[in-house]
Amino acid sequence: LQIDFRHVQKLEFVDLSGCYKVSMLPGSFCQLNHLKYLDLSDCHNLEELPECFDHLFELEYLNLTSCAKLRQLPESLCKLFKLRYLHLSYCLRLNELPSSFGDLKLQILHMNGLLDMDDCPDSIGDMTSLTQFVVDSGPSNLLEKVKAIKKRLNLVGMVHHNVHEIESRGCSSIVDLVGLTCSELILAGLEKVWDPEDADRVKLRDKSDIRVLKLGWIPKWMSYISSGKSVLERLVPPRTLENFWLVGYRGKDFPNWMFHISSYLPFLSELTLDGLEACDCLPPFGALPNLRSLYLRNCPNIRKIGKEFYGEGRPCMQLRVLDLASMENLVEWLTTESNEENKEFLIPNLHLLVVKDCPNLKFLPYPPRSMNWFLSNSETVLPEQGFGKLSSSIHPSRLALEELFIADCPNLTSLPESMKNLTALTKLALVECKGLEILPEWLGQLTCLEELSIRGCPNLTSLPESIRSLSALKVLIIVGCPILIERCQGEDAHKIGHIPKVVLR
Repeated sequence: LQIDFRHVQKLEFVDLSGCYKVSMLPGSFCQLNHLKYLDLSDCHNLEELPECFDHLFELEYLNLTSCAKLRQLPESLCKLFKLRYLHLSYCLRLNELPSSFGDLKLQILHMNGLLDMDDCPDSIGDMTSLTQFVVDSGPSNLLEKVKAIKKRLNLVGMVHHNVHEIESRGCSSIVDLVGLTCSELILAGLEKVWDPEDADRVKLRDKSDIRVLKLGWIPKWMSYISSGKSVLERLVPPRTLENFWLVGYRGKDFPNWMFHISSYLPFLSELTLDGLEACDCLPPFGALPNLRSLYLRNCPNIRKIGKEFYGEGRPCMQLRVLDLASMENLVEWLTTESNEENKEFLIPNLHLLVVKDCPNLKFLPYPPRSMNWFLSNSETVLPEQGFGKLSSSIHPSRLALEELFIADCPNLTSLPESMKNLTALTKLALVECKGLEILPEWLGQLTCLEELSIRGCPNLTSLPESIRSLSALKVLIIVGCPILIERCQGEDAHKIGHIPKVVLR
């Protein structure tokens, strides 16, 4: 960042959101001792904040959303006693918070999607100033800890209602939610809403306090299924909704409001669809202007996702996490305006792509551009023809694949040659790929590779000679590969002698 902030010391407002080239802030930045508002969201190359951050003692608002390379916060940040709003969601590599984090006097704290963070300081529970603590997704240990902290601070705000029939009144219990006020609402057993008018009476759309909404069906009798669409049609969420779950819905298609979801839910940032057994196409979720994460699971009838997903064909610029699981029949996902190779990416800025148990899926013509990949039992996702253009005329090259995890791909016998162009790759993990027989010589072209992990690949018998040219390689871990380990301890020992840390077991 080529700015000398000493000449603008009285600045109170700085918005650097989306400045993807910023990897660190200059030392002069800390001289902005009048600064009250700082937005660094989507600076996805930002790796650290300066230690002198406490010099920004007037700071009230700090947004670090989607700073995907940020691994830790400086201890000095905890001396910002005027800080009231802190947004850390989707900082995917942030793995801990400073020990004195509880000294802050925050009112709003957002920590969604911190996938590397298993714990948070107990001292957050002493932050009596906190009025909103948002952690809707993350590791289970963290979610349990946050639940306890919310209870301690009396921030629960969640209502879990199991719908049941009220025989004496001839209606379902959902009608009793008319006067409800809460920040998170879980409605389970919606198959028991016999009369769709009961759902209409709730007037869900008027409940603007609801930030998270989970709607669930557990159908046991086929007669319930027919009312699924008509009930969902009347459960239009409030316009301010941020997180929406649809679970067990058995309708073949969706109500009208979901096909215009970008107008109805413009602030939605997280969307989860799970167990939708009948539907065979999706509404234009890609048109949601603020969608940050999309989770699709157990939707067996969805076979293709094409241009209709994107609405008017605009790129999903805000989407950072795409997580697909148990979509066995999904064979095709279109990622450009057409199948032509020179078209622009429609999903250009992912930070994490997770594909589990999607054994037939291919992204066409290329996979979406992403910083981190996790593939499990989904080897067809690895492209044979390449990873597409690394630069764009419309959206400059912002992302390169840096971490790739491939697991449980028994039919993978060798790595596709298209991977040799992944020159920004720093971590590669191959786990339980029992059919893998050889690592290619072009592995030596991955000049940024710092960590190589090979686990449970018993048919892999040797490392390529080119591994000696990987001067950046700091860690090599080989576990459960007996023949390969024997070679590395004997005749191939010279290939790995330059690697500082080698684990063989």
